[in-house]
Amino acid sequence: MHSPTPFRPYMRQAFARLKNPALRTDQEALLFSLKCLLAASLGLYVSLRIGLNRPFWVIGTVYLVSQPLSGATLSRGLFRLLGTVGGAVATVVLVPRFANAPLVLSAALATWMALCLYLAMLDRTPRAYAFLLAGYTTSLIGFPAVMVPGDVFTIAITRVQEIAIGILAATLVHALVLPRRVSMRVHARVAAVLDDAERWTRDMRAGASDTVLATDRSKVAADLLELHVLSIHLPFDSAHGVAQVQILRALHDRMLDVLMLSSAVEDSIDRLRSPQAGAMDATGWRDLLQAGLAAQQTELDLAHADCRVLQAQLHTARPDWRRHVPARLARHVQGAVLHRDHRLALRSALGAFVGILLSCVLWIATGWSEGATAVSIIGTACVLFGTIEAPAPHVMRYLVGSCIGVAVGLLYGLLIFPALSDITGLIAALAPVLLLCGSFLARPPFIMAALGVVLTFPIIAGLGATNSVNIVGALNNSVALFVGTTVALCSMQLFQTADAGRNRARLEHSIRRDIARHAAGRGDVTRAWLSRMLDRIGLLAPRLQGRSSAVHELRALFADVRAAHASSQLRTLDKYLDNPHVRALHAALVERVAAHFRVRAHAPRSVDAHLLKLLDCMREAATAIAEADRGYLLHLLSGLRRDLLASPLTHRH
Repeated sequence: MHSPTPFRPYMRQAFARLKNPALRTDQEALLFSLKCLLAASLGLYVSLRIGLNRPFWVIGTVYLVSQPLSGATLSRGLFRLLGTVGGAVATVVLVPRFANAPLVLSAALATWMALCLYLAMLDRTPRAYAFLLAGYTTSLIGFPAVMVPGDVFTIAITRVQEIAIGILAATLVHALVLPRRVSMRVHARVAAVLDDAERWTRDMRAGASDTVLATDRSKVAADLLELHVLSIHLPFDSAHGVAQVQILRALHDRMLDVLMLSSAVEDSIDRLRSPQAGAMDATGWRDLLQAGLAAQQTELDLAHADCRVLQAQLHTARPDWRRHVPARLARHVQGAVLHRDHRLALRSALGAFVGILLSCVLWIATGWSEGATAVSIIGTACVLFGTIEAPAPHVMRYLVGSCIGVAVGLLYGLLIFPALSDITGLIAALAPVLLLCGSFLARPPFIMAALGVVLTFPIIAGLGATNSVNIVGALNNSVALFVGTTVALCSMQLFQTADAGRNRARLEHSIRRDIARHAAGRGDVTRAWLSRMLDRIGLLAPRLQGRSSAVHELRALFADVRAAHASSQLRTLDKYLDNPHVRALHAALVERVAAHFRVRAHAPRSVDAHLLKLLDCMREAATAIAEADRGYLLHLLSGLRRDLLASPLTHRH
């Protein structure tokens, strides 16, 4: 027999450490940083070979568009290129036309940037990056070109070339060197979402607490939004991307059913178990509720099974996937419909316009020689950070990174660059800082600081064909950078930062308003409306954390959404009711439900006795309609009554 080697326990420990999630994250960050360095080196070499005089924009572009997932890098690069071209065209059109009227030109550039920010805030997907680039490209090209309007076309063309080289370099490297596919991330996220959904369905049937279930349901809304965002990158990831996007849309629709059915089953179980509800419900209502509960549990199990069918199709991603799934999954695929807050987008756009225009007025009034640089930084910050609800912490991190970048840039420009003679030495000298920045870019808490360093130090160092730093120019640029970032921070705090409580109240109001509209028979088709409501609830849930009534409010919202949905379906039965008495009751009921939600849109309100009486009369009158429609009508009435009464019941619990 062989005696165990004394090194075997240590080898086991070493292999165990290699599987540690923290170390895996470090390995992924290192790989990402190496690929970014390779792409930056390729872009720098090409730009110097063709004689571009500002290659630092190539490096900045590489680090701005690079993403850990190869498909995301390609899509982000495309959006950046489209935005850059759009911003360059707008600048070339505006600057020469208003060159003799600086204040008018400033207002025109600020208006264009505000419009781009407004459109970016309405999109809420990676496509918004194109609008952001169209906005702040105008700032970076337009304001410095005010002093030399005749050169604006040359500046714009050069900027587009630099950014195109950076995009191509990043795309090639991330697509060819150990690529990480978006589809693999999507598969992992779908598996996790479906596992979570099945787990909280089991927990619900086992009697889990309201807090756990409400938290889990609101988390699914955020997970589905993440999947929708990833689906934007899928067509750039592989040849199967289009089919995968279609399957994800079908999966999103079925997960909507899971959420609605799960919350309905939970409220039905609670109502049947509640002594207070038992005293309020007549025998007929309880029988209908029990029958509906059994049917909904069956539907819920079927919805979970359908999600697993779609997950299997997602792995094969065949173009004819619709032929391999039940017909109910292939028809009328809607996908995610996101909430758009026009008022918030308009407020942020107006805030950016005012901040940029006031900065231009100060620049024109003082005649500061570096004012163009400072104003271009202000415009860039107001647009780039304007989509964030609380931009100040992000701007502060970027400012800290810029301070480090200035120090590093001066070190390179004064001590390191003068000793270099070829491209190989230049890349070797840049490698330590770029590797460190790339590693931090792969860690979300440090992204803004890392960008501040990597976008600042090549400019301060004078990276270019000669690598010679102008110390006076570098110091002036540093002052302009600090002044511009500080003024941008103050401007965003004054004009673009909204109160969190006010944002929450506006979001709640938009949910209540659309519930009232849907209950009244107005608004979108049901599937799109449900998707938008789920997205809004997902946005609201984090804003309710810490409030004692958060669980009750979330459950009440789900109940109100189901009640409005049932009311909308109830309206469609009007044409099938032949009995005049039943038609009159039906009309009175749907109008009373609409009136109930119109009042609830502005103030909390319990269900009035007249509405409950109408429900009782409608249930009794249902015996007079055809048997084919009676079961469906009674099912809707039972669900509507349960959901209308769910709010006070969950509050008592």
